[in-house]
Amino acid sequence: GLNSYTTDDAHLDKVAALFARIVAQLGPEFSYYVHKVSKAIAPELEPVREDSFAGEVDRLWRQKLDTSGLRDKTLTLTIIHRPPPKSFLPFMARSAPDRFREETRKRLRRLAEAVNVFLSGLTELNPRILSARSGELIGFLGALNTGQERPLYAANTYGFLSYNVANTRVTFSGDHFELSEGVVGCRYGKSFAIGEYAEATSCTMFDMLNLPVDMIVTHSFTPINSNLMAGRIKRQKRQMQASQDAAHSLMEALDIAADDLEAKRQSFGEHHMVVTIFCDTLDELQTLSAEIVNAAAAEGVKMIGERVAAKAHYLSQHPGNQPKRVRASAITNRNFADFAAFHKTQLGKPASKVPWGRVITLFPTPEQSAYRFSYHEQGSPEKEPTSGHTLIMGRPGSGKSVLSAFLMTQARRAGARIFVFDYRLGMEMAVRANGGRYASLKAGQPTGLNPLWTETDTRGTAWLSDWLATLLHRADKPLTPAQTNRIQEVVRQNAQASNPGLRNWRDFASLFVSTDDGGDLHQRLLEWTEDGRYGWIFGQTLEDTFSLDGDVVGFDLTGILDSEAEKERMAVLSYLFRRVEREIEDRRPTIIIIDEAWKALDNVYFAERLSNWLVTARKQNTVAVMMTQYASQLERTRTGKTIVEAVPTQILLPNIRAHASDYAMLNLDEKELDVLLNTGSDSR
Repeated sequence: GLNSYTTDDAHLDKVAALFARIVAQLGPEFSYYVHKVSKAIAPELEPVREDSFAGEVDRLWRQKLDTSGLRDKTLTLTIIHRPPPKSFLPFMARSAPDRFREETRKRLRRLAEAVNVFLSGLTELNPRILSARSGELIGFLGALNTGQERPLYAANTYGFLSYNVANTRVTFSGDHFELSEGVVGCRYGKSFAIGEYAEATSCTMFDMLNLPVDMIVTHSFTPINSNLMAGRIKRQKRQMQASQDAAHSLMEALDIAADDLEAKRQSFGEHHMVVTIFCDTLDELQTLSAEIVNAAAAEGVKMIGERVAAKAHYLSQHPGNQPKRVRASAITNRNFADFAAFHKTQLGKPASKVPWGRVITLFPTPEQSAYRFSYHEQGSPEKEPTSGHTLIMGRPGSGKSVLSAFLMTQARRAGARIFVFDYRLGMEMAVRANGGRYASLKAGQPTGLNPLWTETDTRGTAWLSDWLATLLHRADKPLTPAQTNRIQEVVRQNAQASNPGLRNWRDFASLFVSTDDGGDLHQRLLEWTEDGRYGWIFGQTLEDTFSLDGDVVGFDLTGILDSEAEKERMAVLSYLFRRVEREIEDRRPTIIIIDEAWKALDNVYFAERLSNWLVTARKQNTVAVMMTQYASQLERTRTGKTIVEAVPTQILLPNIRAHASDYAMLNLDEKELDVLLNTGSDSR
């Protein structure tokens, strides 16, 4: 199905038109049923097995989900091959069994072809075939009796399917019925049929039939031979002309229908719709019955419950029970596609289809279903991780930090390690509550960082040489090839120093005195020594004491991010990213949270390297979660385009103060923008 809540109407119409076209192409030898079964679901979320803050948060969240009345909706298309007109078998003839088998093989082959047409044509909806072996097929048919879809299996290899499907006693009383002596216990139900159709249809007109109750919406469509339908239209026109009917618009509609039918732009068929609700009490049934009628009336459709036809409506839900349809009306294939639109909220990816093998958490949706949230695109725990980089966007106070803290706490379910690049202490409490370590890096105060101490192996010296070349770069006077080579030589000398105490920035700078550049490199390095203007960053530290040990580590970077000096921000953040990059080489599931990402990553260093860094992080089983206020902030940065293109998961929080232009970079459709700009922040 498609989520009609946020999917653009033009795309919904396109999918409905495709379905209608397939129905028309397959012709009158097939008939169709579309069932929408709404059922209660129990949240399936593996608990966080820790006696900790994360474990307690998870317990309370699962308790909340258990009492939220979560539901799911299954959409089932049944395709029936109808016997050809005037077909018969001479059962008294000796060849009858062989002819029957051959005829059955032909019809099964034709049915399989039709099924494949739908499977390939509606790939976007992720269709699959129900099987009896799994219990889903008989379970679906049984749900049409009880309103509760659960696996059912055939009792015998041979026999009537109805014996397995009819699993409850149904007693009709007036316009409703009672279920008893079955697996669902005592329940009450009522069926509604269309009394009057709307003047026009749209593919979203029945999306409002989404009540918190077990409910089955059945649409059946039996194509009418085009010649027969043309005769009906002509007869209707003659009757209107003979009676001098003044309904000119109806006459024009009949002319258009006749023209479309003749030109094969559309086909016609007998349509029947039944809505059946199931409740535990008669009072509840009465209340919900009124809601069904009112919801349909809002779309111009009159739904009625009938005493005389109650049994027929109930039985007509079953595929193949066309003779039980008492209110079938002729409509077009496109009308049928609109009525039976395949709309439902997506449930997200199951644990078996995400790299970490765990669903991070469940979120209730506007339709009261449960969305399985995972950072990653679909993948397999057995293969290289897919991308899970995430962008969280919302104005101050909208809940970015709360949401990110909640998700990182829930991610303990997957055993994820957490690194937090924080801003203004927004996530300090969450880090400490999760038993993590938290430190602050303040501008002008020693940081405890020293890359000369840590980057001494082969890969480290290569990184350090490249990093220093960027750090010492000046737009008005770029480094010469000779200076770049000298940096590489000195970095190797630093790594090979027999006395680790020499790995400080003053001694390191002194190695450039002999460089034949008029002392240029030496002067640039002096800015980073103990007494230089950037000395507080690395120059006042010998042994690198900044620790990243632990499952949850956070550091506040407010002073660094608010600094007007881009070189300071670049120096600190790029080295911290390098330290984290070293940690994630063990490929343990890891989340890196970056608050105010547009500030943190907007510099020359990341502009050139962020894309490759994100790819490396993905391969190392790491997710980067970047938070910012507006997409327009990213648009003004050097790394914004890279970030938007690299994140498969975007979480956008409502912001009634924003404008559509603030999200232009994200290419949102009108419905998505409407949700963002016209929804209160309390409803996030």
